[in-house]
Amino acid sequence: MYFDLKQIITVYHGTTSLIDAIDVDQGKPYKDFGRGFYVTQNYTHARNLAVRNKCFERERKGQESVAYVYAYALDMNKAQSYKILEFALADLDWLRFVLANRRVRGRSHNYDIVFGPTANDDTSLVLKSYFGGLYGDVDSERALRTALDMIESENLPAQIYFGSNRATACLEQKGTVRKV
Repeated sequence: MYFDLKQIITVYHGTTSLIDAIDVDQGKPYKDFGRGFYVTQNYTHARNLAVRNKCFERERKGQESVAYVYAYALDMNKAQSYKILEFALADLDWLRFVLANRRVRGRSHNYDIVFGPTANDDTSLVLKSYFGGLYGDVDSERALRTALDMIESENLPAQIYFGSNRATACLEQKGTVRKV
């Protein structure tokens, strides 16, 4: 397990949206672990995601927005009561799971909470090459292993995914929201 189940940890969510209440159905589709709500223990990673989304909205949609980082207390003891999946490493099982979720608008599983590495921007390029058949036939063992070799898994920050609104009860917003 990533964390001691008896501890409360601080996690961050970077966004361009004001959040009154978490709603996993508002998450973007085709993400690593499916449509849902994502947090990380790495403040810098959350901030970078918020700023990236702000730039995306300005460049591609012509919208000016504000980047925010929310801080939450995640009660790992409460999390135990939900259906959890954990990937300690970016391995073949993790890659197959990410690929399955990136193929569907919603999610390909019924887990409430998933812990594991984030497929970052560099990883996304590898996944596009994989889906394009650059590494061999899609879903072949050769293509999967080549894609995994191309991913610098040691550089992937950890993320925590919430796939059900009831599981977000483990999160309590801490303090004020930071504009970045």
